[in-house]
Amino acid sequence: MQSANNAALNPPLYANRNFILLWAGQFVSQVGDRLAAVAFPWLVYRSTGSALSTGAILMIYTVPYLLFGAVAGVVIDRFNKRWLMIGADAARAGLLLCVPLVAGRWLPAVFALAFLTASVGVFFDPCKLALLPDIVASNRLLRANSLLATAETITEVVGYAAAGLLLASINLDTAFRIDAVSFVVSAYALLFMAYRPTVRAAAHAAARTVGHEIREGLGFLRHHIGLRANTLFVLVAALGGGASYPLTFLLAVRVLRGGARSFGIMEAAIALGYLVGAVAMGALGNRVRKGLAITIGLAVMGAALALVSTVNSLAVAVVPFALLGVANAAFLISVDTYFQQSVPEHLRGRVWGVRFTLTQGTYALSVLAGAALAGTSIGVRPLFVVAGAIVALAGIGGLFVREVRDAR
Repeated sequence: MQSANNAALNPPLYANRNFILLWAGQFVSQVGDRLAAVAFPWLVYRSTGSALSTGAILMIYTVPYLLFGAVAGVVIDRFNKRWLMIGADAARAGLLLCVPLVAGRWLPAVFALAFLTASVGVFFDPCKLALLPDIVASNRLLRANSLLATAETITEVVGYAAAGLLLASINLDTAFRIDAVSFVVSAYALLFMAYRPTVRAAAHAAARTVGHEIREGLGFLRHHIGLRANTLFVLVAALGGGASYPLTFLLAVRVLRGGARSFGIMEAAIALGYLVGAVAMGALGNRVRKGLAITIGLAVMGAALALVSTVNSLAVAVVPFALLGVANAAFLISVDTYFQQSVPEHLRGRVWGVRFTLTQGTYALSVLAGAALAGTSIGVRPLFVVAGAIVALAGIGGLFVREVRDAR
């Protein structure tokens, strides 16, 4: 009888209706998102031919985390997470439908719409991570994160590869419309979740200022030794990882002369590697020591980025990019699970918000710096070596810090 009760309270993931709806909605929305992820930089690069402008449109997707991430965390903790996610999906669908209306008329409006879309996403992404422990039991979190990562990666493999090919045959407007429809599907799936938010002292929370609640999240992150050390090394890795994003685009269009098609295939190679890594993490489950997966994952990611500097063809480039994806899966899935298991529910949104603000702010500056430096005499290849060295050093350094290395 006791085992039957436990099974009812802790169903396997395939029988968890809320998780399946979340998984399915994200799968559809992310397929469309890959089209837009290639379409935005290709639209700007085709219009301007500027590496800096292309880096700016890529950076715009991370800047809102720096501006609004901490505030978003407070909002997430105060309100119903499911309704916040539905509202975010609806808002992004509307914004993306506006892109085709302004793309051929005024390029600054494209930047504005990209910024607004990313700003709404600031509320969705940490909300999804904060919601997951509410609908999945703690002992199933690593596999749940692995399944979400697996689905996301399948959409990247399909979406990025398709984006590179489709943008050669369809117009950019269609790509943005497909992405808008995918967000509607995601919102519709969330509507059917039987989610009841955790009861909290709403009046007490409302009486406190936003600044006070942000400080609570920052204070928890600062005083938790493992989370603090982990965050510091991730910030270092973000310096190198952010720069690699525009460098990959510029490698495709300037060095290999392959245009959007080559960029899409490179991103698909990363996604394919991520898929392999996510499946492996899901199969290993709680047997994986998260600290080692984080540190070794970062070290291998850095080595893969450095190897990219040696490639001379698209066929060769997909190999280090696929390796990058495998290592990235081990790193990210372990980081997300460690945070979800370490932060209490009532602080989850605020801690995620502060964390996203720090990491994405660093990432955004690195994206712009990478694009700007690539336009100088330094060139793309040496910058891949520098970016890889920074990421690898973060992982190697973490191996010497007990709180990071031994995280379980």
